[in-house]
Amino acid sequence: MQLIIAIVIAIFIFVWQQKLYNRMWDERLKIDISFKDSYVNVGDNSSLIEVINNDKYLPLPVLHVKFSTAKSFEFDNKDNATVTDCYHRNDAFSVMGNQKLTRKLTFKATKRGTFFIQGATITAKDFFMTKTFAKAMEFNNVLYVFPRKIDTPEFDAYFNTVMGEIEAKKGLLEDPYTFRGIREYDVRDNMSKINWKASARSGELMVNQYGYSWEPKIKIVLNLDTNMMVRSEYITELSIELASSIAAEFLDNGISVGLASNGLDMNKQPLGELSAGTTMEHMVTIDKYLAAIGGNTELDGFMELIDKLVASYDRESTYIIISAYHREDLLIKLDYLKGSGMDFHMVVPYLDFQGIDNPREYMYQWEVEHNEI
Repeated sequence: MQLIIAIVIAIFIFVWQQKLYNRMWDERLKIDISFKDSYVNVGDNSSLIEVINNDKYLPLPVLHVKFSTAKSFEFDNKDNATVTDCYHRNDAFSVMGNQKLTRKLTFKATKRGTFFIQGATITAKDFFMTKTFAKAMEFNNVLYVFPRKIDTPEFDAYFNTVMGEIEAKKGLLEDPYTFRGIREYDVRDNMSKINWKASARSGELMVNQYGYSWEPKIKIVLNLDTNMMVRSEYITELSIELASSIAAEFLDNGISVGLASNGLDMNKQPLGELSAGTTMEHMVTIDKYLAAIGGNTELDGFMELIDKLVASYDRESTYIIISAYHREDLLIKLDYLKGSGMDFHMVVPYLDFQGIDNPREYMYQWEVEHNEI
């Protein structure tokens, strides 16, 4: 008789706990998977943060959290993970009642882009491990991986050349009605700038400093269609890195920077133009734009972009055109613009074995050794 009673009680407990778990397993269960950072640069380390909060008395002896993210993230902990077209992870937890667990997964970002954690599948078992419960969860967490910044003597030489031209142009456009201060005389100064009263007080020749009637602005125009069969993806990434690096240097020097490209985002929507800005927060906006690039509108889209810029040409801007494509149909158009007085430079990334057979004075040739890629 006692055995029968024990069996009945066991069956009752088993059925009762199954119904309890069926009704309450996901009640007040909060799960979040997010990135520690909003944005990082290529090569930086970051983390994924998993938070499990079981805000009820009912324990979850076995809880699995399955999610996917970019395979370009190199995780330190490779347990419970498989890599195919994405990085797939299946983490197991044992969560007591009213317990909060946090797990940090450190990784290295190796590729530029915009990466999401958009959802997860969670599964749980009842107390006797006889029944499985499942639920899909949605997230909207994003990490921007910004382009690598180029720091080479070649880049410094190019930037100093452009910066020197801008400074020379500023010097020619002083505003005599904007007084900036007084400094010592230099042999290159015009005698009309000498401040005789200040010179008498100091015992040395002093000259007036004036502001400028022209404030430099840079407009970066980026072509993402290389029209190349070899190493096209590498040259595209280099073009994006050049755009980011050039923008960062000019902003660091207090010069306004805008950006336009024939780029498409991951949803195949045109990225369009970014208006000019001067703050380092604007640099974050530029890098987010560049991180979002997932395709392009090809050469026709770039030609249309050039035509649009010509129609709205700003004579106070210096244009920097970054384009691996440099065939005659584009160069003839640029030759005409240069002859019409448009102030621009063209940066042409190319593979060393290809060469450039139609160079122009406004070109800066950025050679890439293919055997080092």
